[in-house]
Amino acid sequence: MRRVRRELGEPKREDFARTLAVSKDALALYERGENVPAANVLAEYRIKFGVDINWLLTGEGEMFADPSKRPAAAPVPAIDADLFRAVGRLILKVYKDEGVKLPPEALLDEQSGAYNALIARAEDPRDITELTALLPWLEARLRKSLAAAAAEPGSGKHAG
Repeated sequence: MRRVRRELGEPKREDFARTLAVSKDALALYERGENVPAANVLAEYRIKFGVDINWLLTGEGEMFADPSKRPAAAPVPAIDADLFRAVGRLILKVYKDEGVKLPPEALLDEQSGAYNALIARAEDPRDITELTALLPWLEARLRKSLAAAAAEPGSGKHAG
């Protein structure tokens, strides 16, 4: 569901939720996969945006069943260099604090994945202030992920 909003040019979650006749919080839960939307919400995706319900439910096929409602390609937002560097520094700090050696070639993969997670979590991914405020969430997520990986044999993410 988050991908649909991205395809539609990243309207603010509150505005998009209003279009679907749901609350902003309900939409956030749907987009994060924490709640399953009711059939009427799925129908609104189809009616208002031409989204293929089969795609919405399974991820298979084309996103838009009705080509006339498919939006023009939205411009790709530029990566904020300062925020991207802050995410990189955060990754290095967390890995160092947790005693995990991060191979240099893996840093960019970790950094880009963490940046994308930050963008996906934000209500307005264009709001740098909001994204910066989410850095503590990202840090907690990274630490939790490393702790889980360290508990798995053969994960390669162990203290070293």
